[in-house]
Amino acid sequence: MKIPSSQSSGSFLRSPIILGGLAVVLIALIAVVALGVLGGGKDNDSGSATKITTTPSPKQTESSDHLTGKAKSTVNVRSDPGNAFQALGVLRNGTEVEIVAKSEDGKWFQIVYPSGSNLRGWVLAESLEVKGDLSGLGVATPENIPVPVVPTSPAVTPTTTPTPSNLTPTPSPTPPIPLPDLVISGTAISGGKLVITVTDQGLGPLTSATVAVSVFDLAGTGLLGSGSAGPLTLTPGASIDVKTNYAIPASPVQLLVIVDPQGTIPETDDTNNRLSVAIGGGGAQPTKQPTQQPTQQPTQQPTP
Repeated sequence: MKIPSSQSSGSFLRSPIILGGLAVVLIALIAVVALGVLGGGKDNDSGSATKITTTPSPKQTESSDHLTGKAKSTVNVRSDPGNAFQALGVLRNGTEVEIVAKSEDGKWFQIVYPSGSNLRGWVLAESLEVKGDLSGLGVATPENIPVPVVPTSPAVTPTTTPTPSNLTPTPSPTPPIPLPDLVISGTAISGGKLVITVTDQGLGPLTSATVAVSVFDLAGTGLLGSGSAGPLTLTPGASIDVKTNYAIPASPVQLLVIVDPQGTIPETDDTNNRLSVAIGGGGAQPTKQPTQQPTQQPTQQPTP
């Protein structure tokens, strides 16, 4: 057998037929590899791809525009939506208020109270005649401040069942003790300081208690002065002058005065403990009178 020389091998590789065949084989290999890579990637995408969805975060509903309403009758203004919460004051029949929000069940409206301030209160929705569209009214979250419960005397029940040999009269329940009702009945100026007259218009006496008075700006956001008197005792109809440390300004200003601001004195009505007054320049004049004047004059005026 004749072995081809190196020259013959070079001629063999330079043959057009051989080169063309090698080119076809190389192209086929590249195509197979490319199809395998592309096919595998496609299978992987279709078999393991996970669809990711996003849920929009909840957005608090806000009122696009405040509404106004008019009280159909005299109602209590509460600290939160519910009759069990503290009464902040009374909304008189026919009074117009600004409505800023509603409760989740729509049965209560949050209003600006006192009017023109930064404070808020709640009234029953059915007690207001609303002017405007309620569809854009936002929902407010209550503060959930419960009303302090005034302790009452429990009813007395017999501990044993009466028998013919042990017949004893059933004790009668102890009647409730009449409570006082403190209101601001007047204002005065003494030594350049604001003096507040507090009257007990309730049926019960105020016994050995300290009467505190706080003076705020009309918005109720800033404490401007305070004063207290006692411990003292006020019979029904008696009054006490409480001198505060609030200095009377030269220019007229409107204030919000609250008696017993901490709610430490049990009363028959805690919705009439605040009063708006205008002072300065010519003196102090109340802009709102108490709901009930004292029924009798005190036998002795306590010393301020």
